[in-house]
Amino acid sequence: MNLFIDLETTIRCPVGTHKANPMWVGNLIVASGIAWDECPVSVSYDRDGLRPTDLIKQCGEASMVIGHNIKFDLLYIYRATSNALPRVWDTQLAAYLLSGQRHLYASLDELTEEYLTTDTLKDTEVKAYWKAGIDTTEIPETLLLPYLKLDVENTRAIFAKQWVEAEQLDILPLMFTQMDALRATIEMNRHGMRLDWDFVAAQRQHYGDKLTEAVKQAEDIAPDLDTASPKQLSLYYFGGNQKYKVKELVGTYLNGNDKFKVVEKVRVLEGKYAPQAEVGKSGYHSVDDSVLQVLAARGDNLAPVLLVIRETTKIKDTYYDGLNNLRFPNGNIYPNLNHTSTKTGRLSSTNPNLQNQTDTGDVKRAYVSRFKDGVILELDYAQLEMVALAYLSEDTQLIADINDGKDMHRELYKEMYGRHPTDKERKPFKRFSFLLVYGGGAATLMAQSGCDRATANKFIKTFYKRYKGVKIYHERIVNRANMLAVISYDPAKTGPKYTYFHTSPTGRHYIFNKYPSDYKPGTLSFSPTELKNWPIQGFATGDVVPMMVGILQRKLEEGGHAADALLVMTVHDSVILDVRREVLYTVAELAKKTLESAPEHLKSIFNIDFPCRLGVGVEAGINWQDTKELV
Repeated sequence: MNLFIDLETTIRCPVGTHKANPMWVGNLIVASGIAWDECPVSVSYDRDGLRPTDLIKQCGEASMVIGHNIKFDLLYIYRATSNALPRVWDTQLAAYLLSGQRHLYASLDELTEEYLTTDTLKDTEVKAYWKAGIDTTEIPETLLLPYLKLDVENTRAIFAKQWVEAEQLDILPLMFTQMDALRATIEMNRHGMRLDWDFVAAQRQHYGDKLTEAVKQAEDIAPDLDTASPKQLSLYYFGGNQKYKVKELVGTYLNGNDKFKVVEKVRVLEGKYAPQAEVGKSGYHSVDDSVLQVLAARGDNLAPVLLVIRETTKIKDTYYDGLNNLRFPNGNIYPNLNHTSTKTGRLSSTNPNLQNQTDTGDVKRAYVSRFKDGVILELDYAQLEMVALAYLSEDTQLIADINDGKDMHRELYKEMYGRHPTDKERKPFKRFSFLLVYGGGAATLMAQSGCDRATANKFIKTFYKRYKGVKIYHERIVNRANMLAVISYDPAKTGPKYTYFHTSPTGRHYIFNKYPSDYKPGTLSFSPTELKNWPIQGFATGDVVPMMVGILQRKLEEGGHAADALLVMTVHDSVILDVRREVLYTVAELAKKTLESAPEHLKSIFNIDFPCRLGVGVEAGINWQDTKELV
């Protein structure tokens, strides 16, 4: 039987911005509402906090536990246990998939309006208490329990309609893999990640001192310059019109006192250098890092100091200070993996954004194992998005390159320059491939790589000559969008709206719209980047990786490793575990074998004949940064 569940909790977490954070032990379950398939809703209330024992037992007996943003409820129920989580269905995630990734972070009220009627919307009086900052324990029970009961009833009704809709769209297999992935990321959230806080403190001090020194250097070179102001930097380097205000005497008052008026004036400043580019939308010249690097190469003494200030500020404020603000008393942070935040289906991470962590400043060195003598284990799919491109485009050359273990970036470099690149040459060249694959033309390659037009055009020609199937695929998806676009008219707007509905091999839906063209004013066009990028990124890191993360969690449980090999994060096409050293090789072998078996699961679940070999690299180390290939 299915179990529908919803909780009302306290909002007391002082760490970060999520006051209702389930991982804060001071947050309590004040009320719970549950209902089995056809049974009435049962509610429980305790102002001093409900014990989750009965809820754990009921969840364990259910064939599936269903809720809205079910991660929140299950973390409250299971946070202090090592019990395996049940199968789940999240109405928020289901709405996201059913809407073609348009319904981002759907609220229960939004889905109630969409699926049910306005008569089933909740009373806003309870929300008013929360909005006023009043804790849940202070909300009258006579208001809170009917509010909670209606949440459960609405969730059950919404689930029934979503199931029918998913059957009609034939995406139940996709739904199940995504719900299993959610189950795995709930585990990641429950485990959290351990940090070396002594290292964090030392790095904060180091970069704080470095920043103070750099700021003093900048003040010595340009005493009156605000180095954080793009406008002032533009005027300092490239000159221009500077507006300023002065008081001018405009007469006298009747009492004889002078009368002043603030007047805005303009003075022309002469910069140190001729402008390198046109004035931007702000009215000033860009002084971004690329401009500063050019100026530093020309011998400007302030530019390298500004680069140090910018990099140091980011490392200290964004990374180390940011981590310190998320520290829980047990030494963990609890990053949140979001399933309903991107247009492609790819997961995102917040508090902190671990999809955007960096080796710069040794930030990843702060992430360590919670186990004595434990290790961080990372498994990484090799060029997964290019593998997805090979499959979707059916490009025989790209498929052959992947299956033969060839590096496409090295092969393309060789065709352009007659030799394979060094590792140092390969890294920037790799950007060419991704920019082109994701819809960029010569202008995009020039703007984002810094190359000239001749180089950009030569690369495009080289790429499409080697991978003719990709060229055909790119042309086909653009042509299909234009041919199959559905035209509709919005009474509130002028002109037609063009929409293209695209279905992926897994059943995931994408919805593309035409936008005003940047190149032909007055016309509408589909975004080449969206058309070419979304299906590839969605298949690779929206379908394959989440599916395999869910399967890997099951394999760890079945193999008896759920307590000594903890899934803690997934970043794009990689999976990170915190592992006891004594089981490292056993778990690494199991995880590698599982992740590389993706083609078998694509066949059994989606009837996809996958033509490419999937390679998975395995590295381990005492922290997330200092990992080495595991032999």
